[in-house]
Amino acid sequence: MPSGTTAAIWHSVYCRPNQILMCHVLLESGANWSGLPIQALSTKENFDIPEDLLMPWAAMGDDLEVFHSEYLEGLKCETIKKLTTKARHTGVIVDWADGFSRYPQEHKPLNLLELESGQFALFPNNYIVYEDSHFVTENGKENLKYYKRGDKVYWGK
Repeated sequence: MPSGTTAAIWHSVYCRPNQILMCHVLLESGANWSGLPIQALSTKENFDIPEDLLMPWAAMGDDLEVFHSEYLEGLKCETIKKLTTKARHTGVIVDWADGFSRYPQEHKPLNLLELESGQFALFPNNYIVYEDSHFVTENGKENLKYYKRGDKVYWGK
């Protein structure tokens, strides 16, 4: 098998408990590859960032909810823990829909980011700071130190 890269369309994801997020891609050859780890994907020919920094949390279940946040799509951001780099949000958020994420201390929705290196990463909300020149201010960022982990559960009846 020759080395290098192959163009692909990333069309879905799945996960098992304690595993990293796995990707399904359609390759330009027409083959569908199932179970490709996120660190194997990049928009550039760059795979420099180690895999343990690209998804700092293992899966907390095998029942995923993946949804699109239109507001976040394309928004510039910076990762602030594990790895410090510029990025842009893809608009895709991966959340666990089963009992592994039922309580706030276990809940980690992951934001799919395209890093400036071209690699993709899944980061929880508290590992990212967003840029939005219409709203985010330097004075407002001072409040980050007061935010605490949520400990209340809110369920509909």
